[in-house]
Amino acid sequence: MSPEIAERIAAPPPLLARHASPPLAPDEATGLDLILEGFLLHHGRPRGNPPASGLILAGDACYAEGLVRVAAAGDLVVIRLLADLIARSASLVADQRHNLLPALWAATVATIASHGREGVNQLAAAADAMSSGDPSALVHLAEQSDCYPELAEVLAP
Repeated sequence: MSPEIAERIAAPPPLLARHASPPLAPDEATGLDLILEGFLLHHGRPRGNPPASGLILAGDACYAEGLVRVAAAGDLVVIRLLADLIARSASLVADQRHNLLPALWAATVATIASHGREGVNQLAAAADAMSSGDPSALVHLAEQSDCYPELAEVLAP
């Protein structure tokens, strides 16, 4: 699938980009919304106009195009945060813990926006605690993010 197809799939107004630009440039930040749409195509209800068939391939195209855009910033910390986000999100879905997805996504976007080493370490500790059964620190981080309420709606099972 071409990037143009990914763009058409992710047609809804950006949700995450406005929370991560700056430090990401607007086109790079739009990659976050493509990654979200890829996740929704794989595991949820897409916000965009999904194809009649081939949802997994469309989701892959969105993931790929989103990661290419974010990678253009050349920030390996952000790329690592997104790799962790995608892996942990898939794990939450597999464990039937969908209710924690909005907190994970909001805390990750807030960490990208703050771009401080302390925030990265705080997110990692909170995500590890969530994986061990205590999501309170992650939820606390997410509640400080402006995108948390919107993500709770978009990522609702």
